[in-house]
Amino acid sequence: MCLRAGRDYRNSVTLSLSPDTTSCFVVDHDLTIPRMGSYLHQNLGGFMCYICLKKPRIFNPATRQLVTLPAAIKPIPAPPDEAALKEVQYYFGHDPLTDQYKVVCSTGVYLNNPLPVGIRPIRSEHRVFVLKPRGGGGSWKKLAPPTPPSFLPHIPSHGGVSIDGVIYYLGWINTRRSMLVSFHIRSQDFKMIQLPLREENVNRVEKVSLIEYGGKATIVDQTNLKNKGMLDLWDVDEKKKWSKKTLVLKPSQLHLVNNTEFSLKGTTQDGKVFLIPKVLVSPFHILSYDLRSNDLRKIDIKGVPEHWFSKDKSTVRVMLAEQSESLVSLET
Repeated sequence: MCLRAGRDYRNSVTLSLSPDTTSCFVVDHDLTIPRMGSYLHQNLGGFMCYICLKKPRIFNPATRQLVTLPAAIKPIPAPPDEAALKEVQYYFGHDPLTDQYKVVCSTGVYLNNPLPVGIRPIRSEHRVFVLKPRGGGGSWKKLAPPTPPSFLPHIPSHGGVSIDGVIYYLGWINTRRSMLVSFHIRSQDFKMIQLPLREENVNRVEKVSLIEYGGKATIVDQTNLKNKGMLDLWDVDEKKKWSKKTLVLKPSQLHLVNNTEFSLKGTTQDGKVFLIPKVLVSPFHILSYDLRSNDLRKIDIKGVPEHWFSKDKSTVRVMLAEQSESLVSLET
């Protein structure tokens, strides 16, 4: 469990939780170490992946090892227009066949000029860093992704997943269209698939999340969760065909979601996702949604340091992820 208040990266904390009962978890250890990082971006096979001071960092809670990578060199310069949007995101991946770990840095610049929506210029670049479990040097290398129309410049979105040697993340090609981007770790090939969502749903990016479910990259759309108790799941097959599954809460569970805004932060290997309240209040609780059995449960979180509840509640960010006991040691 990671806590961060606004942009106060230095005082963020990482806490481990242990089950007290089936409906309660208790904080049992503070895993924070100096210069670990801030908000947890990704959980990769037990490794906790952070960004701090513009540098990607990977922490192994089992060994307390922290690996800090250099920032990706020579990022795209932002245009002089003050309204320009520049986004830099890091994505972490592992290829189980070669036991190779890689980090992808995707940078996008979108110029907010008077051109009509859909043709405003976007520039993007991509770099990769190779880590080796048993040591060895490494450096950032610039990649040459496919050219349009098969692959388009885009603004990378926060949050990626690594599945069977492929890194997936979401990217915006304009203000109304989002794509699923994939990066094959061994071949270093990029691909891009258009999302199946309607424009009004895509624009509400805070309602859409990317997770691994059933061994596939899956889009979770919670647009109708609060009002209708519905959660839409979209997964894509090898032929780039999307399939949809809609989960509907039981009437007895609707009260758990009717009055609270949630972020989907964290998944488990047995098909559960965590719904985290956007506002941190005491007593604090989360929701565990079993996507396989369509069962939603409330889990109380006890032992969170009291001073976190006195902070500006709108700035506190929470992330949960499973912790493994991996003893793998990474080196840059």
